[in-house]
Amino acid sequence: MKRVLLHSSEAGMAAQIYAIRNLVKNKSLNLDFSILNDAKLLIKEPFCSLTKNHELFICGFDDLEKDISSKFIAKASSMKVPSVGILDSWKGIDRFFKNEKLSRKLTDYVLVPDDSCKRYLGKKGLERKILVFEDFAKKYFLKKLSKNTNFVTESKKKAKLSENNKIALILSEPIVTKKGTRSLIELIEEQTKYEAKKFFDELIPNSFTKIFRFHPKEKINKNFYTKNNLTIYEALSIADLVIGLSSTPLFYAASGGKKIISLENYLSEWMPEQSNIPAEIWESVKGKLQHDFKEENKNLINVDNLFKIHKSISIYN
Repeated sequence: MKRVLLHSSEAGMAAQIYAIRNLVKNKSLNLDFSILNDAKLLIKEPFCSLTKNHELFICGFDDLEKDISSKFIAKASSMKVPSVGILDSWKGIDRFFKNEKLSRKLTDYVLVPDDSCKRYLGKKGLERKILVFEDFAKKYFLKKLSKNTNFVTESKKKAKLSENNKIALILSEPIVTKKGTRSLIELIEEQTKYEAKKFFDELIPNSFTKIFRFHPKEKINKNFYTKNNLTIYEALSIADLVIGLSSTPLFYAASGGKKIISLENYLSEWMPEQSNIPAEIWESVKGKLQHDFKEENKNLINVDNLFKIHKSISIYN
C-alpha cells in the first residue's frame, strides 16, 4: 500500500488536503497527515512524521516568516522522497521570492491554480516543473456539498439557525498596509467613512442574517456575529449571498452559483498587492467572479493523477 504524507500549517492548504482526503478513490493509498497551527482548525488527524516509507510528500507553501514547509521539503529531499508543492491560491504567490530572488526551498514539482500563475512564475524564472491543478477544495465544494440539501440542513443545525433563515456570509481577509497587516473591516471603515456594521446594513437587505467570517491573521476588537464552529465548507453551503474582496472562498461561491457581491467596487483605493496578489494576476482572475465565466485551463492535475505525478511527469508536457 502506497504511503503519502500531506502537510499544512495554514488554512488555505488545509482546505485542499481536506478535499483530497474526501475525494480520493484509490483504496490502495494510505494517507498520513502532518497538520500544524491554523490548519488544525479544519483537519483533526493524528500527527505523522515524514519517513523513508513514504513514497510521496505533498505540502503547501506557508509564508516566508514561518517557512515551516521548507524544513519538511529539505527532509524529503534528504530521504529521496519525491515532493509535490501546492500553491493553493493566487494570494501569496510572491512568497517564493525576496528582493526578486528565489528565497525558499522548493518541492520537485509545483502545482498552481491556473495558467496566469504558471505564466507569472515562469517569467520569474522558477526552475521547477510547474503544473496547473484542478482546485481540489473547489471541486469538493461544487461536486459534493453545494447542492447537497442534507449537508446544508445539518450545517444550519450546527450553526443553530432556522432552515428558513436567509444567510449573507461576509468574508473578511487580512490587508497589507504601511501600518502592518490590518483587517478588511478596518479598510472598509477607513475608505467608506462608515462603521462596518452600518456599511453592511445598507449593502445587504434586512431579510438576511449576516454572518462574518475572519481569517486567523485578523485581529478584530469589535463584536461581530460569527459562527466559528462551522468549517469554511459548511459556512459556504448555508450562504444564500456571499460578500468579499479577494478571498479564495469567494471564488468557490461564484463557481457554485451563489449570489456574490464584490467589495472591489466599493473600495476604490484598494490595490491587489494589499491582498498579496500581483496586479497582473488579479486582472486575469477577477473575471472568475462573473456568473458566466468559463474555465479554460488544460492538462489539469486532478485527484486521480496527483499521486502519479512523480512517475509520469512527461505525459503533461
